[in-house]
Amino acid sequence: MTALPQDELRSGENGAERGRARILVVDDEPGIQRSVERILGRQHRVTSVSCGADALALLETQPHDLAIVDVRMPGMTGFEVLKRIKARYPDTEVIIMTGSASNPEEKLVEALRERAFYFINKPFEKAVLEALVERCLERQFLERQNRAHLRTLREDLERARAFQQLLLPRAFPVVHGMRGDARWEPSDRVGGDFYDYFPLSPHAMGLVIADVAGHGVQAAIYTGMLKSELRAVYDDWTTPAALFRGISDRMALILRCQYITAILAIFDVAAGNVTYVNAGHPRFFTRDGIWESTGTPLGLMAGWRYESATFPLRPGERFLFYTDGVTEALGPDAEEFGERRLREAFAATHALPLEQAVVRVVDAAKEYAGGGAFADDVTAIVVEYAP
Repeated sequence: MTALPQDELRSGENGAERGRARILVVDDEPGIQRSVERILGRQHRVTSVSCGADALALLETQPHDLAIVDVRMPGMTGFEVLKRIKARYPDTEVIIMTGSASNPEEKLVEALRERAFYFINKPFEKAVLEALVERCLERQFLERQNRAHLRTLREDLERARAFQQLLLPRAFPVVHGMRGDARWEPSDRVGGDFYDYFPLSPHAMGLVIADVAGHGVQAAIYTGMLKSELRAVYDDWTTPAALFRGISDRMALILRCQYITAILAIFDVAAGNVTYVNAGHPRFFTRDGIWESTGTPLGLMAGWRYESATFPLRPGERFLFYTDGVTEALGPDAEEFGERRLREAFAATHALPLEQAVVRVVDAAKEYAGGGAFADDVTAIVVEYAP
């Protein structure tokens, strides 16, 4: 029979609010059984058995918070019972009792080595047993609270990660002459990477890549707010510098000590050019160029006037946009992958199909870092103008 979840046995902050703990006394002396029941029975539910086999059989059907186990019993010893309880029911605390005066330090060391909460000699004082049991149950309760809190945090992070994925576009927009593909690889922590595409006309599109400083649920929420802001100011895309200024001023009221790095790029096939604003984000690459930042991160300085830059859109040109999770990937010697290695990896992909190129760029950073999970979220986007 499967034991019930022990986290549900007690709840609250003190003994009365937590409810009565279930305590199992394992001792072949009826006098000891009655003594423990009399001392602890007023506050807790106490059950007594006379041997280890009966104790394990009872625990199989009824979980207990605490077992008080005698060392010397017929059949298995108290240390054997302790080992089996901890192996099968690790959430059940165990206090070891002994009536032997020989080698008390050795018995204490063995009990603690086998993960007993503590060791008590018989005969014991009422106040000593009560204090020891309450301290044991208090620690157990706090550990259960911590585990429940960690479970809640993990669930929140999973929901935040799912929310982030919903924010990302499903496909590259249909724009004459433009193709693109992206690779987003989340780390174990929830980060603030975000990207999106904005079709502006059959011959023009906007691209945004951003990274919220920090990690966790809050970073995911801020990425959602940024996407909402970008959608709300859709008519302002003709003036990207003013668009970023307005978003930055509004985000400054919310972000406080945080900020968002971002690039907004507009690919205008009809005009034959690219216009971009870079708000403190890692600079992006073309085959022959590196395009610098043009302003501070969003939300960092209210009133900042951003500047846009424009350059020609050449047939066959590819662009690489990325977040700092790529360049900050650490190698075995704790040296970052860096911009130089990234440019070399990107240059080596120009003959590859677009979909393979973006994968290869990210894989180069991952291989450099030893093949494990990235320490930060990683985003890479390769865009190509192929009229």
